[in-house]
Amino acid sequence: MNVLECSLRLGRLLRKTKEGKNLICLQNSIFEKYKDNSDYSEYERFAEKNSSRYYFYSWDMSYKTFINVLTDYTIEHRELFIPTANLISKDKEIADLAKTAIKFGNIFEQLVAIIISGGDFEDVVPTSWKFKIKNAISDVQIAVERTMLIKTIALFYNSKNDLLNSEATKKYLTLRENENLLPFSKKAFEIIEDATDVTHEEKILFEKMYLITEAVKKGVFYGFWDMINEISMDEIISGQELTNASLKEITFSHKNNYSSFLGRGWLYKIQLEEKYIYFMAHEKSVHFGQENNETTVSGIIYPDDDRMLFEKDK
Repeated sequence: MNVLECSLRLGRLLRKTKEGKNLICLQNSIFEKYKDNSDYSEYERFAEKNSSRYYFYSWDMSYKTFINVLTDYTIEHRELFIPTANLISKDKEIADLAKTAIKFGNIFEQLVAIIISGGDFEDVVPTSWKFKIKNAISDVQIAVERTMLIKTIALFYNSKNDLLNSEATKKYLTLRENENLLPFSKKAFEIIEDATDVTHEEKILFEKMYLITEAVKKGVFYGFWDMINEISMDEIISGQELTNASLKEITFSHKNNYSSFLGRGWLYKIQLEEKYIYFMAHEKSVHFGQENNETTVSGIIYPDDDRMLFEKDK
């Protein structure tokens, strides 16, 4: 299994932890209470829409955004958001969901950092987590090691000790992270072109590093919430590059499905003729009407075989 597949398995197992069950139970309880309430749906959609970048923190970010509507009179079209803001401000359970998501998000972020760095995760994970889950964490670490990420970075350090300390590199990484850029996206490459003081080799290294990090995060997060949009070739309207794309941003369209209209659909499992591929979405646009019922998605295909990823395309 590649990094993404191992991370998906870990995410599904984390649902069974005490902390995971608590978060899921809270969300399910709130959903049952407001499942036919359009005002709550606005909050849920906004949180899920931002989950591809903020992950577990997106529920708290969404909560604070709507609460802010009550006091910030400069917000454009503010009156449209008032009903949702009023609803969530009066429900303690929704506030608890945001706080619980932050706690789980803190564990998630620490875990991802240790997985990427190859460190010891025992001091980060709760002691109640079972051996099976710890084995799954180790499996993701091993998959990351097989990409040659750590070895490649070490080799860079040997030849260039100031890899992460030079002013040019710091400026580049700060700009990249402030813009919240996703790896191998069009916006990321625009930044790459502008940063003339950082070598092309370093930039590709960083893109691959961010790619692996995103694969771990998306795998664990969407595996945890079971938010994978599975589609078949019959549902694809356009996107010939899906069958042979390299690490670059591509766009394809598919027939609208249930996930199209929610904040979901950021990680795709696409069944081709003889195999399936995973697609990590960056942007999504949904069209619906008598003549147009399709979702257009931009993102990158995660490689089937990511072993030696950092040794390829030097």
